[in-house]
Amino acid sequence: MSTDVVAAASATALAVRRSIHQHPELSFEEHRTARLVCEHLDRIGLPYRPGVAGTGVVATLDTGRPGPVTAFRADLDALPITEETALPFRSAVAGVMHACGHDMHTAILLGLAERLAAEADGLTGTVVFVFQPGEEANGGAQRVIDAGELSDAGVERIFALHVVPELPTGSIALRDGALTATDDEFEISVAGREAHSSQPELGVNAVSVAARIVTALDGLCATLSPFSVATLNVASVRGGDAVNVIPGAAEVRGMIRCVESADKILLRERLTTTAEAVAASMGAHAGVRIVEGFPPVVNDPDLAATVRMAAREALAPGAQLIELERPHLGSEDFAYYQQVVPGAMFMLGCGRAGAAGGGLHTGTFDPDEDALAVGLAVFSAIAHQVHGTT
Repeated sequence: MSTDVVAAASATALAVRRSIHQHPELSFEEHRTARLVCEHLDRIGLPYRPGVAGTGVVATLDTGRPGPVTAFRADLDALPITEETALPFRSAVAGVMHACGHDMHTAILLGLAERLAAEADGLTGTVVFVFQPGEEANGGAQRVIDAGELSDAGVERIFALHVVPELPTGSIALRDGALTATDDEFEISVAGREAHSSQPELGVNAVSVAARIVTALDGLCATLSPFSVATLNVASVRGGDAVNVIPGAAEVRGMIRCVESADKILLRERLTTTAEAVAASMGAHAGVRIVEGFPPVVNDPDLAATVRMAAREALAPGAQLIELERPHLGSEDFAYYQQVVPGAMFMLGCGRAGAAGGGLHTGTFDPDEDALAVGLAVFSAIAHQVHGTT
């Protein structure tokens, strides 16, 4: 392969990443980001469809030779987080930041499109580039699927990556089977009885009830098998407005994360019965609402093997190909694609040795940009594994 092609694609990825990072957009509001993607696709000369699922873009590289149809996916949206870095291209949008690395993902995929377009003479079949909106809003991937973008193109497999600052730059990590967890949200509404604080006997303190519920929920995961991978965390408790009024209402919110659907069902049931029982024992009422989250990302073993072969070819000597022993308890809507076609996702290290860059979904998140070239190289090697003319 031409070193000029590799250098040009890497330069594109770096420039795109910085532009997107400086101008982040929330889910389904990625208008500028989509325009930037389209401008680069025009320059590359690849046909594309804008406005997919609202603000997404899907491009296609048809080599003109029979062969497989493979999709690569990146996500476009940012998070409602205030950036706390001192980067010269830090977010110029108040309260919005690419704190999950989607700017890196999009930049890598555009770099891949440029590189494969230049190397198309050595490829067969069709490569589809999915620039998906709204990953953080629990809806983007499903909207792309519902729009027929995979089925209309005849996509047979799909690949994706996600940057991870806990892994060093130059490394990737993956596993067969479950890679991530589900992420159901729960909301518990507590109804007590309001009263003046001088007459507590006339009221039922909803905040006190909520506190007892929180304590009771802490032990629920211990009721699962010791081999289960699951968490249940309370993240918000709200109630009361005045210091001299016993509050009649309170709210408890949090998240359940599981790998096995059976564990999720059990935790949902036990959360509901626990909250209702605690509230009733104190003369209150608890209503529970579960907001369905993403299913787990489950890697197809054959496609994971393709990623491993590509990584061994693309990674620098001495770089790590890490086999994860257990799933990561984060979540990803890439899982929806895997319910339609086989897919594989890997984690791309972006941590600097001896330097703190902040974690995902934090205002200090600062991934090592050298990871762009690594992700681009692995994606390219995957494409050549699947579409090479040999």
